[in-house]
Amino acid sequence: MTAVMFLAADPTPTPVVVSPELTPTAVSWLAKMQAPVDALSRGLDRWLTDSMHASSAMVGLAHLLLTVALTILLAWFGGFVCRWLSRRLLSAGSNLASQLLALCARPLRYVVLFIGLSQAVEDAWPAMRGPGRWVAGTLFVVAIIVAVRGVSKLVRLLLDAVVGPKVETYDAMQSLPVGARSSSGQALVPLLSRLAQVVLWLAGLIVILDHFGQNVSSVVAALGVTSLAIGLASQQALSNIIAGLVLALDHPFRIGDRIRLPGSEGGEVLDVGMRSTQIRLADGSLLIVPNADLVAARLVNQSTERSVRGEVRLCVTALLNIDELSQHLEAAAAEVAGSELVKPSPRVQLLTVADKVDLALVFWLQRQAELPVIEEQLRRVALRKVQDMVAKLQPPSTRPA
Repeated sequence: MTAVMFLAADPTPTPVVVSPELTPTAVSWLAKMQAPVDALSRGLDRWLTDSMHASSAMVGLAHLLLTVALTILLAWFGGFVCRWLSRRLLSAGSNLASQLLALCARPLRYVVLFIGLSQAVEDAWPAMRGPGRWVAGTLFVVAIIVAVRGVSKLVRLLLDAVVGPKVETYDAMQSLPVGARSSSGQALVPLLSRLAQVVLWLAGLIVILDHFGQNVSSVVAALGVTSLAIGLASQQALSNIIAGLVLALDHPFRIGDRIRLPGSEGGEVLDVGMRSTQIRLADGSLLIVPNADLVAARLVNQSTERSVRGEVRLCVTALLNIDELSQHLEAAAAEVAGSELVKPSPRVQLLTVADKVDLALVFWLQRQAELPVIEEQLRRVALRKVQDMVAKLQPPSTRPA
């Protein structure tokens, strides 16, 4: 809903051209706002006509110069207020608000200037269809471009201030080299910034088309159909990208953590990308899991800030001496892991009891330890011990020579 007001050389009250959707209350307020402008216009016209004996063209030029002067003054005043408030907020400790206002000062000044000049040209020659209309339209388009670019910078600053610290905290927890960042950290803020820019440029295009009297509803409908088609065609990819954003913000695990997926053996997280996550399994192979599957799955994180959990499982006959086997495995874990072992001490957990017994040797190592190698060594130690204990249970006549 818009209202167009212009100063004319005619001393009669200037009509207020309003959108038909305005309510009577809104029309009344617009008329009250127009009244001082009409009074100033009539006073200026009478002074120019009676005292200066100016022609209609001179009166229109005077109105144009006055509007341009007021526009320049208003643009300068808007930039000055933004910078003044920015300094006050900076001294008060509001760094983010101060940066936002300082960044707003220059775009706001130019937006007010170009829109004011465009309106001044249209007001001076409201019925002109030639160069004047093209000049006014060009100034309006430039104002929208400056506004979109300014808002894009504000959005990028907000993303760097709000999302950036979370990504940096996440990357700092990865034990990465100095200056290195994870794939999600590298792509998160730029991706959000580009999405915001696309939305802002589309909004600016709609505003420009509406200003020139084009049918905006058909453009919006075409954009909606196109977006729907693109979304359906890349549904899987988009879901993985959104899941990557969720993992980067929520970070249920970090690079170097050992996680266990449902129905599979655990592995070490090598990288968390925007589309997939890379996990190194115990056998050294690389497992690439789509991020959408990780967000929906129930994961077990076997790592802490300074240590990682190791586990060796056994299924043995219940006839074996479980206490003897447990003591041997705990001592073997302490010997194999050595200085890389951290508290709590290794222990054997009894998981199930039946004809066969399920055991789990649980121990904790430093994060930089080669966990798969140590687990492999302990499996071999456990196998040899179980073989020796089973051999002792057999009658002497059936034992292997």
